[in-house]
Amino acid sequence: MRRFVSVVALVAMVGLVASCTRTKVARNFNGLPGPDGKKVAHLNTTNIAIDLLFKPLLYDATLDKTVSDMTVEAKAMSASEVRIVQSYSRRMWYVFLPFSLIIHPVVGNVAADAVLK
Repeated sequence: MRRFVSVVALVAMVGLVASCTRTKVARNFNGLPGPDGKKVAHLNTTNIAIDLLFKPLLYDATLDKTVSDMTVEAKAMSASEVRIVQSYSRRMWYVFLPFSLIIHPVVGNVAADAVLK
């Protein structure tokens, strides 16, 4: 019984932590230009979600959704183009076996440089 309560509490905490999108922006390049001599900003977008049997249950952390959220943020910054530096989408089905084979956290991340106007 104690283990069941612990698992339920853990799932509740993960559900509270899961969110649509978090984007961090770095603009301080100490006066150095981007590769083309243009002003750039670095965006790092992370999505955290919960999947049920490998299908989105609470939010969506697929690579496609994470790239979409990052480009929305880049457009809001008046970026004219973006260059993706790194990306991944990781299903953590192995975290709390056997429970996490059914319901598991998913993390998607995209790091990109945005050329500013």
